[in-house]
Amino acid sequence: MTILKQKRMHKRQMMICLAVLAVLSFMTFHILFKDHSPESLYEVFSGADWRFVGLGAACMAVYLICEAESIRTLMGAFQTKVPFLRSAGYSFADFYFSAITPSATGGQPMQLYYMTRDGFGFAQSSFSLLTLAAVYQLMVLVYGVVMVILKYPYVQSQGRLIKWLLVFGIAVNGLCSLGILLVILKRALVERIAMTGISIAVKLRIIKDRRKLERKAEHLIDEYSRGGECFRKYPQVFVKVMILTAFRLTALFLIPYFACLALGIGGVEPLEFLAVQAILSLAVTAVPLPGSVGASEGSFMILYSGMVAADHLFPMMMLSRGISFYGFLAVSGAATLVLQFWNAGKHRKTEVQT
Repeated sequence: MTILKQKRMHKRQMMICLAVLAVLSFMTFHILFKDHSPESLYEVFSGADWRFVGLGAACMAVYLICEAESIRTLMGAFQTKVPFLRSAGYSFADFYFSAITPSATGGQPMQLYYMTRDGFGFAQSSFSLLTLAAVYQLMVLVYGVVMVILKYPYVQSQGRLIKWLLVFGIAVNGLCSLGILLVILKRALVERIAMTGISIAVKLRIIKDRRKLERKAEHLIDEYSRGGECFRKYPQVFVKVMILTAFRLTALFLIPYFACLALGIGGVEPLEFLAVQAILSLAVTAVPLPGSVGASEGSFMILYSGMVAADHLFPMMMLSRGISFYGFLAVSGAATLVLQFWNAGKHRKTEVQT
């Protein structure tokens, strides 16, 4: 997770990201379709129960609404009101730009760009988005680790690749969550760590302009420690965002369950799907590929192979990823295009009325 900057993605950068995503998607589907024909997949999908597909899509709506409401809650801590539709637009932008950039690094900088463009304060917006990222990563970590413990025999039965992905995911999410929360809540400790790190980097000749980096670090620490004071004053805000994030992840993790029901696959329990998806999410979130394309599909096929019959596994994966990623990528892209041209006209200084 990088420190947020008010930076707009240029058209050339976006086209490169989309091209990389397209190439990865093509390679992934080329490999997956070696053993499956498009005709057989169409035949399976044509017999799907679209009521359950609709419930899967509703889960993505819940995912979006929870993020939008989290943004409104965090900005509300600064007595700044954000209209729900505009907050939803920022959530669409987060999904779209996260999906097309490696390790989801493009989502929040673009959210920050749109929020400041619409007149919301830079410090308030960046702190709110950074806190939302910290809570999300923390909840992915907690959700995943709890499920790994509950399903430890199942995890032990997996291959070495899945185990290493889990270790990598736990390490990256844990360090990112800890780092962001320390920046927000423990100023003195972070200052000591930052200055020690800068001193080591200077001695190793990794950096040359020590004073410039120290000033930048001090500015960022000042900015986010002030935000930490807000949460110590209003802890209920932090708790509410954690609850919303838990609902957000639960909705996302239930999509494969509804995909399974849509294809008429019986004998499945929603808690089993929640557990496997939490483990899968923890394993692939840190993979530095746009939308974790390839890693998500491959890990999905491996993790669900013990739960779903082989002839149902591929169609279920395609339907699930179609709802939770590829389909929603198209929807979020269209919504982001609307957001791009939907300027509020007048820029707000401190408050936007609902």
